[in-house]
Amino acid sequence: MQAYRIGSVHAISGTLTLVVKWRDGVEDVVDMMPVIQRSAPLRHLENHDLFSEVEVIDWGCAVGWRGDLGYGADTLHEQIRQQNMKAAG
Repeated sequence: MQAYRIGSVHAISGTLTLVVKWRDGVEDVVDMMPVIQRSAPLRHLENHDLFSEVEVIDWGCAVGWRGDLGYGADTLHEQIRQQNMKAAG
């Protein structure tokens, strides 16, 4: 299994959507709302101000927010893959 590494990340203002640029140069957009709504520990990220404070952590192995919240790069990549499959049909 390939290990994915994040180069940069930012939130799209007023949304629960991230723009992820991987270290290989590929850029993806991922709607995090379904993940946040299913996860009690992430639920307070529904606050757009807090969500917008996202940053790359753990040497590109995850994204994180204050309060010691993190979401792993491999899991994030899988979330993107699933969303792309749904969008394709």
